[in-house]
Amino acid sequence: MNRSYPIILISITLLLFTAFEGRAATFSGRVVDESGAPVSGVKLGIPKVMAVPTLQEPFLPTPLPSQETETDENGEFIIRDVAAPAVQLMLLPMHEAPHEIRKVKIDGLTFYLMVPNRIMQGFDFVIPPGTDVTDVEITVRERMRIRGRVLAADGTPLRNAEIMFWLEILRGGGSHGTRTLDADGYFVEYVQNPIQYTITVSYGRQSVTSEARTLKDREQHDDLVFTLDVDPADIPEPPVARFEPMVIPQIRAGRLPAAFNRNPEGMWAINPANRHAYKRIYAGHPEEARDRALAQDAHLVTINDADEQAWLLEVFGKENFWIGAIDTSDAENPRWGNGEPLTYTNWHTAEYAESLETDAAVESYVALVGITGKWQIVREEHSLFRLTKHALLEKPSFLLE
Repeated sequence: MNRSYPIILISITLLLFTAFEGRAATFSGRVVDESGAPVSGVKLGIPKVMAVPTLQEPFLPTPLPSQETETDENGEFIIRDVAAPAVQLMLLPMHEAPHEIRKVKIDGLTFYLMVPNRIMQGFDFVIPPGTDVTDVEITVRERMRIRGRVLAADGTPLRNAEIMFWLEILRGGGSHGTRTLDADGYFVEYVQNPIQYTITVSYGRQSVTSEARTLKDREQHDDLVFTLDVDPADIPEPPVARFEPMVIPQIRAGRLPAAFNRNPEGMWAINPANRHAYKRIYAGHPEEARDRALAQDAHLVTINDADEQAWLLEVFGKENFWIGAIDTSDAENPRWGNGEPLTYTNWHTAEYAESLETDAAVESYVALVGITGKWQIVREEHSLFRLTKHALLEKPSFLLE
């Protein structure tokens, strides 16, 4: 008999087994909508994971390739060669999946995601060694979105162009940054809650702002069109993306289980550039993040250059993070809260730095906004305070016991 548990979860951890060795397994099932109808064309994948050490191979080799698949016309999928015991099933493209997970039924249990993780669109699970997990049912629904098209004066789409984008929520908040249009000139912005908004797009010296609109619950606005007075011939070809392989530190066999047990919210990652260890934790309040950092002989991350920040966003994802507080009591020698000198900043605007200097006596916190890569001063009454739910920790040195 199936059992249902209406548990409010951000992501699901299905601890089916905790062994750290075993042959490759498979993970299969189907994807349906909330009416039970199959959903085809849903892309799923297991991101790159580290191979598990054995007595014969005591060091971790390079990451395994990610396994990806897509549901067929019956909504069915299968992911083969799942080698690592601890993995995460994701809806793809990561951060931009058009669906969100509502519930997962596996091994007779149904888990409801009442507050889905709309950023990562995934859930965690552990597969028993040598076991094939079958008949998984994943229920999804389409995400709320705003979809717009950007055209040149002659009606030609700005194909693959990089534009500046501002989503302004009329009652406060919003987001901004660059967007790369697709081959037909479209962009898509996914939204978590009903909003009243305007959108401004800019290319070169031309900008256009939409009229104020209201996006209601579960709605999708797909009819926005922005026309700019630009010549399509002036739009350069998009640059070719280049990716550097991530360097994975070698960890001796036998220490990996201890690390999982000690750090259940996540593993430490080593930055090969400075050999510091970093970790992502859940923390709804920066003071909570600071206390948890101290409990682990760490501190909230101090970002010392643009390369370090780029590495952090690449490894931990482009979401909002609490980072170290900044002490400006000595205006000529500002420092991080842990005493390190402040050698690099990336403020959202110059006003934030000026505000920090003039309001030094007022308690304030610093957040790294993943979508823009900028830093912002955030006080408790600010909407960004409620949207920042994770923090980054840092250790200058790190040893697994």
